[in-house]
This record gives sequence, C-alpha cells and structure tokens, in this order.
Amino acid sequence: MSEFEVSAFLQQLYDDCMDNASAPLDHLGEWTSYKRAQLQRMREYLCLPQLSERYETTPVYTPCNTHTEGDVEVTIYKIEALRALPFAVHVLQTAQPTHDRAVIILQGHDPRGARGAYEPAGEKTLGMELAKRGFTVFVPELIGLGEAKMHHEDGDIGPCESCGEIEPRLLNCGFHLLGIRVFEAMKTIDFALRQRGIRRIAAYGMSGGGHVCNYLGALDERIDQVIISGYVNLYRTSTHDRTHCICNYVPGQLHLGESYAVTSLMAPEKKLFLMSGLQDTTFPVEGSKEAFSYVEKVYRGLQATERFSSLLFEGGHEIKVDPVCDYLEGKS
Repeated sequence: MSEFEVSAFLQQLYDDCMDNASAPLDHLGEWTSYKRAQLQRMREYLCLPQLSERYETTPVYTPCNTHTEGDVEVTIYKIEALRALPFAVHVLQTAQPTHDRAVIILQGHDPRGARGAYEPAGEKTLGMELAKRGFTVFVPELIGLGEAKMHHEDGDIGPCESCGEIEPRLLNCGFHLLGIRVFEAMKTIDFALRQRGIRRIAAYGMSGGGHVCNYLGALDERIDQVIISGYVNLYRTSTHDRTHCICNYVPGQLHLGESYAVTSLMAPEKKLFLMSGLQDTTFPVEGSKEAFSYVEKVYRGLQATERFSSLLFEGGHEIKVDPVCDYLEGKS
C-alpha cells in the first residue's frame, strides 16, 4: 500500500460528518423544532428554493398517448413545471378505480425507465398489479432515466452512464440530480391531486428511486404512506464502502447524518414500510438491519410504533410486488 493512499482521509471526512451531525434519537424531546430545522437544511442541500425561484413555471399537463394492457389504461402525460425540462408521467388505472389513494412509483436505474413499472406485458409488475387492485398509479420519468437522457448519435446509454453524463454538468451549475428528481416527484404529486377522486398519496421507491423517496417522504406533507425498498441502509456500508452511481453522492448530504437520519424525519406522522433483500449486495443486509432498527427506535420514542414496519425478504436487489400491494391494502 502506498503511503500516499487517500482512504484514511476519506474515512476522516466521513467520521467528522457523523460526529458533527445531529442524531434524531437525541432530539425526541424537541422533535418538532428539530425536524423543522432539519427539513429546512434538507431543502437547501437539494437546491429546491433555487430551482423554484429561477426555473419553476406555471404547470402545463398534456396527454401524449394512451394504450390499454388488459383492463388497465396507460396514459403518458407531458408535464411542464421547470423551464426547458418537460418530463413524462405514466398514469395507470382501470375504468373504475376503487381506492381514493394514488401511488407514486419512483423507479431506480431500470433501463426501461418508467415503463419498467408495468412492462413487460404478461408479467407481474408493481405498477400493473397496483392498478389491477384499484389504485391509480403515477410513474414519473425522472431526469437521467428512461427517455430523460442526453441523447447521442451513437445510440442509447445505460442509466448509470446517463447519470454520469448529466451530474457533472449540473454540479458545475450548483445543482444535482437528486434535487431535480425530488422536485419532479413533488410536481407529480401536484398533478395526481388534480385527478378526480384522489384524496391520499402513497410513495414507493426502489434503489435509486428509494433515495428520492427517502427525501420526498420526509419533505412532502401530502404523502401519508411511504414504502422504500433496496435503499435505506448506512452510507458507511453502501455508498462509502463501494462505488455506486454518481447520483447517490450529494454535496453536503452527510451533514444531515447517516441515511436513517433522513428516514427518521418521516416520524411520527407518516406510515413507513422499509424493505430489503437478505441477499442484496448493493445495499448489504447488515447495514439495512442497523438502519431499520434505528428508525424503529425513533418511531417508538415518539409513541408511533404502529406506523412503522419492515421486512427483510429472501432475495437480492429486487422489487417484491405482493408485500407492497398487501401493505397498501392494509393486509399486512
């Protein structure tokens, strides 16, 4: 090993961030003021005030195309809420939805983008199954994913390569992918609440979508249920232990504390369901266990234990459809 190797310095930076961060369990007695301050810091790290002040526009919603898959109608809308950055939202519903709750699905690095929530046809996918069970489902195509990439004459590139192209350019301008993705998810909720019969909102995020959902669930008061799979862990055992997509690295993020410090801010109001695969090598199970346990202690300390649940399932870095659907239907 070279005497000029940099790992010790990186470890020092991580340790300093953790030592200086406010731990949620130390602030249960002053939770309201602590949470308010942390959420404000979070908005600043995500650059949400700057996005809104400089680039937000009066929203325009335009249906682009509609097709049916069995009993489910899929409509793709063009949402214009940031200048020069329209994004697509895929809406799935049956002719007669039976729930007044909409579900926002935040995809990770699925090469199919938003379509991965309901394709391929004939296979059980989360978006299609939720729609069949009577939910209205909204799947935004977040920046850097699916069709929301920088396109080249030499063909398409994978989602992580896409993030790697876009993120440095955003950082040079003082923004980043996570902040814009959270903004797009919030604008998707604006759109969802305009639809007839929608009264309540649940958010589901997987992997990179779980990163978005972790912040969105804490920040957006209109969400009352949050399900995060394949993400909530420790930075120490995941993104600082191995190389992940660049979109996982956000300037200043660790000053808020470990990943679970963000997740904990959903307490006590939000119903929260955390999931991870026992064989997940992207977000290893030992880190998930520690994070889940910490968040549960926060909910318990705020007398809201009944609003927290978790599941470690047999499997890897993957979506488990039935536990999510059953949870949203109140069956688990």
